[in-house]
Amino acid sequence: MTNFDFLKDEQQFAAFSEACIEAEKSIAASPALCALGVRKSAELAVKWLYSVDSSLRLPYKDNFSALIYNPSFTASVDDSIMSSLRYIIKLGNFSAHTNKKVSYREAVLSLKNLFAFILFIDYCYGANYAERAFDESLLADDTKPTLSKQEMARLRTELDARTAERAALMGEMDALRAELASLRAQNAAERTAPPAQPETEADTRRTIIDIDLRAMGWTFDADCMREVPVIGLPTDSGKGYVDYVLYGANHKPLAVVEAKRTSVDPEVGREQARCYADALEQMTGQRPLIFYTNGYDTYFWDDLAYPPRQVYSVFARGDLERIMSRRTQAQTFERMTINPRITDRAYQKEAIHSVCAAFRACRRKALLVMATGTGKTRTVISLVDVLLSAGWVTNVLFLADRTELVRQAKQAFTEHLPNLSTCNLLDRTNANPAARAIFSTYPTIMNAIDEMRTADGARLFTPGHFDLVIIDEAHRSIFKKYRAIFRYFDALIVGLTATPKTDVDHNTYDFFDMEDDMPTYAYEYETALREGYLADYHCIATQLHIPTKGVTYAELSDEERTRYEDAFDEGETPPEMIAPSEINRIYFNVNTTRRIIADLMEKGLKIEGGDKLGKTIIFARSHDHAEHIATVFDAFYPAYHGEFARVIDHAVKGHQKLLDDFRDPAKLPQIAISVDMLDTGIDIHEILNLVFYKSVFSKAKFWQMFGRGTRLCKDLFGAGKDKTVFYIFDYMGNFAFFAQNPKTIDAAAGKSLAERAFGLKVRIIEELQKPAYQTEELQSFRTALAGEISAAIGALNPDLFAVRQQLAAVQKYGAPAALNALDITAAEEIIARLAPLIPPTEGDEGARRLDVILYRMMLARAAHETASYDGAAKTVMKIAARLMEKSGIPAVHAAADMLKEIRTAAFWTHADLPAIERIRAELRALMQYLRTEIHTKVINITDEVLSTEVGMRLTKSTALDGYYERANRYVRENENVPALQKLRNNIPLAAEDWAELQRIFWEEVGSAAEFRVFVPGGVQEEDHLGTFVRSLTGLSEDAARAAFSDFLDTALYTEEQIAFVRQIMEWVMKNGTMNEKELGNDQNFGGVSIFKVFHDNKTLVAIAHALKRINANAKQAAA
Repeated sequence: MTNFDFLKDEQQFAAFSEACIEAEKSIAASPALCALGVRKSAELAVKWLYSVDSSLRLPYKDNFSALIYNPSFTASVDDSIMSSLRYIIKLGNFSAHTNKKVSYREAVLSLKNLFAFILFIDYCYGANYAERAFDESLLADDTKPTLSKQEMARLRTELDARTAERAALMGEMDALRAELASLRAQNAAERTAPPAQPETEADTRRTIIDIDLRAMGWTFDADCMREVPVIGLPTDSGKGYVDYVLYGANHKPLAVVEAKRTSVDPEVGREQARCYADALEQMTGQRPLIFYTNGYDTYFWDDLAYPPRQVYSVFARGDLERIMSRRTQAQTFERMTINPRITDRAYQKEAIHSVCAAFRACRRKALLVMATGTGKTRTVISLVDVLLSAGWVTNVLFLADRTELVRQAKQAFTEHLPNLSTCNLLDRTNANPAARAIFSTYPTIMNAIDEMRTADGARLFTPGHFDLVIIDEAHRSIFKKYRAIFRYFDALIVGLTATPKTDVDHNTYDFFDMEDDMPTYAYEYETALREGYLADYHCIATQLHIPTKGVTYAELSDEERTRYEDAFDEGETPPEMIAPSEINRIYFNVNTTRRIIADLMEKGLKIEGGDKLGKTIIFARSHDHAEHIATVFDAFYPAYHGEFARVIDHAVKGHQKLLDDFRDPAKLPQIAISVDMLDTGIDIHEILNLVFYKSVFSKAKFWQMFGRGTRLCKDLFGAGKDKTVFYIFDYMGNFAFFAQNPKTIDAAAGKSLAERAFGLKVRIIEELQKPAYQTEELQSFRTALAGEISAAIGALNPDLFAVRQQLAAVQKYGAPAALNALDITAAEEIIARLAPLIPPTEGDEGARRLDVILYRMMLARAAHETASYDGAAKTVMKIAARLMEKSGIPAVHAAADMLKEIRTAAFWTHADLPAIERIRAELRALMQYLRTEIHTKVINITDEVLSTEVGMRLTKSTALDGYYERANRYVRENENVPALQKLRNNIPLAAEDWAELQRIFWEEVGSAAEFRVFVPGGVQEEDHLGTFVRSLTGLSEDAARAAFSDFLDTALYTEEQIAFVRQIMEWVMKNGTMNEKELGNDQNFGGVSIFKVFHDNKTLVAIAHALKRINANAKQAAA
C-alpha cells in the first residue's frame, strides 16, 4: 500500500498514477532512485496538465523547468506548489548528475512534495477528492543496502522506458479536455483549498540550503550535523543550537552555518553565528569559520583574518580544511625568498614585495601595471612561488582572453616551476583538471565550473577551490562580461596589465577596490626604457589622402575616373563618394597599399647588413584587408615567391604553423599581416617594425599592440650590435589620437542581442503601466509580453552557476504576478541581474537584430520619443524595400501585401504597439533571405601624402619629457665618458669632470633652463647636477657593495636585516642616491619599515653614514 493508491480509482490520472506509486515503492531499493522517480512522476503530471488544460500554453522548450516556470502554469498554481516542484527538480537533478548519495530523509521530503502536487491535481480534476495527509508509516524502512552502480544504471534505464510509455498516453487526453475543464470549474466552485503556510526558516533549509550543502559534498549526520547543541552563549541559559556545524577529518568543527529564511537579510544572523563560533571554540579548542545565509545570499567570515564577504555558497570540506590549516602553517613574508632564477630584476622584486604587503594588510586584490616586455608573467610566476612556499596558496587559476596567451603562460609556469602540476583546460587530450595550477580562457572556465566533476560526481571547481586567481591583461570588458567568474570563486586576485596606470579605466580600479591611478605597483614603459630594459621607438606618422578623406568622384582626373569605373561590374553604379570609414572595410585602394609597402621596405629597420627587412607586423582592419595587403605585396615583390609576407590570423588554416615560422629568426615570413591574433601576447624579440594600417580607439589595446616591438634582442644586427630601438609606421593617425586623448575610454563590452531585446521588453511593459495605455487591447498586449519575459526567466537552468548567483531574482520575477506593477527599481533590477543570463531566441542573427529594432521602436512609440521612432521606421522601410527585390522567393512573394504596406511612412505614423508586434512576427521569418556577405571592391586611385611627422612621441612634447629623454639617451650611448664612469662607480669627480658635465647637459643635451625644471626648490643647479646624472647612470653593483662593506663587516646581522640592506643597495643601484626621506618610506621596501628591522640607533646611523658617502660623491662640493 502507498500514499498514491487513491489514484487507481481515477482513470483520468492513468498517465502518471503508476509512476507515483512506483516512485514511493522504490525508496525501499534506493533513495536516489526514489528521487529520480519522483521527478519523472512530477514531470508526467505537469505534462498531463498541459494536455488537458487549454489555458496552459506550451513554451518554446518543453523541459521540466521550462514547463513549470511558464507564466500560464505559474498563474494556475499557488506558491506552495511551486516550492514543492522546485524541490523535486533540485533533488532529482542532484541524484541524476552526481554520484553522491541521496539520503532517506531527502527522498521522503521529495515524496511529500509530490504528494502535495498530486493532491492539488486531484482537488482540481478528481471526481472523488478528499483531504488526505501523507503517511510516512507506509514507507519502507531505511534498511536497504546500497545498490551497485550497475544495478542503479539498470533501474534508471527501466524507469526511463516506463516514463516514455506513459508520456505516450498524453495524446489520449484530448478527448477528455472539455470534460475535465468543466470538472475543474465545478470543483473550484464547490471545494475549498487548505490555506498556504508562510515560509519558515526550516523551509529555506529544506529546499535550498540542504541541497546546496549536499552539492558541495557534505554528508548529513556524518561531517555535516544539524541542530548541534552548544553551551557558553551570552544568554540566560547559555545554551543553544547551531543550525549546521561542518566537521573536518579530525572531527573538529571547520565551520558554523547560520540559516535564515529567504525573506530575511542574512546579516541578521551574523552576530548569532559569531556567538556560536565562540561557543564551539571554547568547547573544542578550534575556532570554526563562519557562514550565514538566507539561501539566496551567503556570507563567509574568517574573523581571525578578514571582514565578512559575500560568497557563492558554503565551501567544500577540502577547501575549508585548507583555509583552516593556513592559520597555523602559513608563514609571514618578512623572511620570504625570491628565486633569482625566475626574477632577478629589482623592479620585479619590488612588484612581488608590493603584492605580498597588500595581502599581508588583508587586501584580497592586487593590480600590477607593468609595461609589455618587462616580464609580467615571470613576475607573477615568482609571486606564485613565494605564495606557495609561504603556505598562502595551494591551487592557482590563470585566466587570459586568448588561446595563445593561455598556452604561453602554462609553458612558462612549467619551465620555471617544474614541480608544480599544471593543466591547460583548452587541451582536452592532455588535460589534468586536478592539477594545482589551471590555465584557461574565460568561456572555458565558465563551462568547466558547470560541467567538470570529480570521480564521485561532485563539482570539481568549487567556490573555494582556488586560492589565487591571476587575470592576464585586466581591463573593464573582462570584469563586465565575466563578472560571474569572480563572484563564484572566492580567492585572492592578482590582475596584470600593460596599460599605463593613468590610462587604466576607472571600472578596473573599482573592481580591485583601489583609487584611480593607484595600482598596487607600477613599472611603466618610460621607466623601463630609462633603465635599459626595453627598446625605444621611432615613429613615422604619415597621413594619406584616401584613408583620411575618402574618395570623391568629382575630384578625380579623367584617367582616374576611368580606372575607378572599371573596378565595378556592368550594371553597378560607382558611388559618387566613398567615406573614409568605408576605406579598408569595403574598398581597398591598391595605390595606398603600395605606398605603405614601399615605405616599409625602404625605411624599415633591416638585418643581415641591411639586406633583409627585420621581422615586421602589419596590423590590418579585417581578414579581407589582410589578404589584399598580401596580394599587393606579392605583385610588387614577385621575387619573394609569396613567402616573405603572409597573412597570419585565425581565419587562415594552419595559422599556428605560420606563427611558429614567424617566431623563428631563420625562417620566413618576415612580415606577418594580422587581424587581432598578433595584437597581444606574441613575444618575439626580433620584431623591428610595426605598421598600423588600421585605426585603434582602445588605449589598452593600443599599448598591447605597441608592446609587440618593445623587447630587446642581443646581437640582432650582428655580434655586439643589439636591438635598442624599433620602428612604428602609423598611417591611421593613432599616435596623434592618443597624444591628444590621453584619457580615452575603451568601448563598453557589447550586450548580446538576446540581452538587449529582453531589456527592451521589460522597459516596454513598465511604460505600458501608465494611465494613457489602460485600454483592453494594449493591456492584452502587455500581458502577453510579460508572459514572454516570465517564460524566459523560468526557463533559466538553476543548476548553472551564473543563474544560481541570481537565484533570488529568478524566483522573485519568474511569476507573472511579479510583473503586474513594475516600478523603475524593479525593472532595472531585472535588466541588470537577469538580462545577461537570457540565451538567444530562435531564428537567425538577422531575425534577432530585427527584434531589437522593433522592440526599440515600440518603446520609442510608448515613450513618445519621436526622433528615435522615426529613425527605426526608416530602417524597417529599407528592410522591406530590400525584401521586395527578392519577390522571386515564394515566402517573400506571399508577404508582398505586408511589405508594400510597411514601406509607406503613413503606416508607421498610425501604427500602434500591437501592429508593430504583428509586423515583427511576420518579418522575422523573412530576414534569413537578407543574409549577404560584404562584397569588397579593389580600386586603384593615386593617393598622396598629406603630412609626415618623424619622431613623434606618445607623451606630450614638454620640456620635461624632451630633455629627460635626450639626457637619458646620451647616457646610454656614451657610457665611456670618464665623468659618467666615475659617477656610476662612486668615485669623486675632479673640477674638470664637473665642467665636462655642465657642458654636456647644459649645452649639448639641452639648455640650463631646460635642466632647471628638474632642480628641487631651494637647491642650486650645480648642487643637483650630479644627483640628476647619477639617477640616469645608477650605481654599479661593485660600488654599492663597497659602500656597505664596512657596515656589514662590523657586526652580526639577522637574515631579515641583511635582506633589508640588500634592498637599500638595489635602490641606489637603480636610482643612484637615496635621501633620508626615501630611506624612511616603508613603501620603498614592500611596506616594511626600517625602524622595525633595526632597533638600535647606532646601526641606523651607520646605514645613514654609508648612504651619505654615496650621495656626497654625486655633489660638486666633493670636488
